[in-house]
Amino acid sequence: MAGARVDNSAGTSVRALVAPLVGVLLLALVLCGCRPPEHRAAEPVTSTTTLPAAPGINIAPLPVRPVQRSQLTAPNNCPATNPNAPEPPDAVLVTCDLARTTLYTLGPQLMQIVLTHVDAPKSLTADFYEVNLIMDQPTATAWASFTAAHLHSHVAFIRDDLVLEAPIIEYHVTSGEVVLTTQTAQAADQLAGLAGRPA
Repeated sequence: MAGARVDNSAGTSVRALVAPLVGVLLLALVLCGCRPPEHRAAEPVTSTTTLPAAPGINIAPLPVRPVQRSQLTAPNNCPATNPNAPEPPDAVLVTCDLARTTLYTLGPQLMQIVLTHVDAPKSLTADFYEVNLIMDQPTATAWASFTAAHLHSHVAFIRDDLVLEAPIIEYHVTSGEVVLTTQTAQAADQLAGLAGRPA
């Protein structure tokens, strides 16, 4: 059986042209110092929203308890407290305020305020100071809902089983801030130090 004859003349002429072209391209790449492009990791996509930087210190959460009873007292009638062994959150707490002039009976913990910042005390008048506490966003939302549902409720902000302040909720709070007040610069410094204590 006779084999079929294939005409390779076109393929031979193409190979004859391609080989010198490849050589010229390789020589050009070597002489110009060209390198293949480097593969870089894709840059992360960032949001255009600027968020406040997290503070260097995490502030211990501030418990909130309902006030069941309050009455004026003398300092020697205030029960001893132990910051290293606080009352459990679900237990009733009998304690005093920082000035040890009011005795409180407090119900189980309602929530905790997570703070991002505590401002330095600010003098409003000669005998009136305030300390502003800034909440994180989830707490601000929870506090707004709580205050809306508990208008005219009497609550206490607690640190080390002592009452920092016990306000009556007068209105729906949406600012994400709590303002504690006191009457002396020394008490305001103590208030700010306790409220902003690191976790």
